[in-house]
Amino acid sequence: MSLSLKHIPCPAGNRCTAFQCIFGHEKDNIKIDEESVSEPVKDEALPPSNQDRPSKRLKVDAEKPSLSSQTGVASNARTGPKPAENQKQSLLQSVTRPISPPPLKRKATASTQSANAATSKNPQPATKPSASTSRAAAPAKPKKAESLNPRLLKSSPASHEIRLKLLRLLHQEFKRLNEELKKAVNDQEQKLLLSDQDLIIRALDEEQACAIEKPAVYSNVMKNKVMQYKRMTAAQWKEARVKEKQEAQKKLQKDNEIDGEPRKIETGLTHAQEVELLKRILTPLDNMANHGYVPAVPTEEQIKSARDGMEAAKGWEKCDRCQQRFQVFPGRREEDGALTTGGACKFHWGKTYVPSKAPGDKTRVPKRYHCCGQEVGESAGCFTHEHHVFKASDAKRLAAVLNFAETPENPLAPTDRAVCFDCEMCYTVHGLELVRLTATSWPTGEDLLDVLVQPLGEILDLNSRFSGVWPDDLASAESWSVNDDLKPAKDGNETGSEDGELKAKKKKLKIVSSPEVARDLLFSLISPATPLIGHGLENDLNSVRIVHPTIIDSVLLYPHKMGLPYRHGLKTLMNVHMNRKIQQDTGPKMLGHDSGEDARAAGDLVRLRVMDVWNDMKRVGWRVVDGEITPPEGEGGGLTEAFIEGRNNNFKLA
Repeated sequence: MSLSLKHIPCPAGNRCTAFQCIFGHEKDNIKIDEESVSEPVKDEALPPSNQDRPSKRLKVDAEKPSLSSQTGVASNARTGPKPAENQKQSLLQSVTRPISPPPLKRKATASTQSANAATSKNPQPATKPSASTSRAAAPAKPKKAESLNPRLLKSSPASHEIRLKLLRLLHQEFKRLNEELKKAVNDQEQKLLLSDQDLIIRALDEEQACAIEKPAVYSNVMKNKVMQYKRMTAAQWKEARVKEKQEAQKKLQKDNEIDGEPRKIETGLTHAQEVELLKRILTPLDNMANHGYVPAVPTEEQIKSARDGMEAAKGWEKCDRCQQRFQVFPGRREEDGALTTGGACKFHWGKTYVPSKAPGDKTRVPKRYHCCGQEVGESAGCFTHEHHVFKASDAKRLAAVLNFAETPENPLAPTDRAVCFDCEMCYTVHGLELVRLTATSWPTGEDLLDVLVQPLGEILDLNSRFSGVWPDDLASAESWSVNDDLKPAKDGNETGSEDGELKAKKKKLKIVSSPEVARDLLFSLISPATPLIGHGLENDLNSVRIVHPTIIDSVLLYPHKMGLPYRHGLKTLMNVHMNRKIQQDTGPKMLGHDSGEDARAAGDLVRLRVMDVWNDMKRVGWRVVDGEITPPEGEGGGLTEAFIEGRNNNFKLA
């Protein structure tokens, strides 16, 4: 006989953990649809779909008194001692919801938590989960989606239980508004709707912002937010979504634009005087061989040693993109005409970056690729090319293909100008080779030379996305002759990208037969005393195979805080120092770099540094007298010169 003291309140109150407490509790008085009898348990039972056996017995009425025959589980084993005969019939008639066993001790998952959330908010006697429960319990895609669970914070303003409850209420209002908006929008306004995952992320973002920015009044702020959205109508929600879309579009446009006007450079000097000041910021080539610069022409013995090594390697290289080992065949393999082995190359063409985090978020954020947004290590690559490619940087090996040459004396080269130059390279069976050479006058920016170049080796990849040289450019280019002007034609022809989807006006360039011819054209414009200006000049000088004593590299004028080999990109430097955006046509279905734009950009950075140097000189007494830059009078001149030289050294070596 069982003892029942339900009319006496339990001494433990809501903290009671007894399985079948004989005292009364508040939940015993709750009625859902019909009068039910349930056992108070510490946690809710898992849904039936997540258990190996039924967690609840089926509904029992007076006509079917046998519980064990319907559930397959012995009654005495689950409910304890059998009640007396005079109480059994009344008990069976009042039972509409069976007693659940204690919850299984299993680790909760995101889908389990979502299912429990739906069950706790809408308890129903039916054994089949509702549609909302099924959606909440659907497994989320790994690494792509978030569950409706408060984000982990270093300092939480409330318990997890309170945060979860408020988060669910907020998400419920977002979901309601989205459903009402869905019924009212037309086809053009479908973009205002949010997906299930967008709704979760929106709720998580707002809850996290409240938890971080207003922890002292977190609960009140969250409750006010819930009430605010509860009173909001579908029309008001639509208006808010329209404003959000407009602000997002403005932010995107702002990110792609420059704030304010581009910086103007005014030195107050003539062009010849500016060229004279270039002597103060020349890049010293001492101890720069370790960073790619070639200070002297390799000897025949060094070249022979490099060729012997190449023969011993039998064409085996490491891919510059996917790091796979492959074999390359200059002149093609005799038996089948192949240029490379190893099959197709799969790689990411974009650089890596670290996504921004929310304020206060201390979690580790993995790097991603700019090209596709994938995490580093998530896939082998997002782009495939038919050939593997490689890059040779050793001076002796470069000289084995085409030897270097020192800049010859040229009495015809003007002394009142410098030359900015930039090269574009492509991948061939010999590594990276010159495919376009551009030179402009400094400081005027006038075009001096712009030609396409036929590489020495068979082309593996033009690298058009960055070089800006497409197959149609080489195929349609006219051959350059001695009588032709070195400048490109001013009228453009309409040329498209490789897939024909993008067309734009491009310069009509002529092509020279080899890198050696292109080098001779450059030699006709300069002498050893002519300053050569560029960004990352070691790459350009090595591609043309030039040893030049007078160079100014903007990489060293604006050094990275960590020093070489770290360096700032030309695009970044122009954005920061000149308030100008360049290289906007880089990426998929784009035109690629414009070597003329890059050459002028490097020249502008150098001219900006010349302006800073001249301003420093004027502050200590330097003046222009009769067209000549004159030092200050008196004993301070020597100290002033030392000061200027020391500042210039800081520019170059910091």
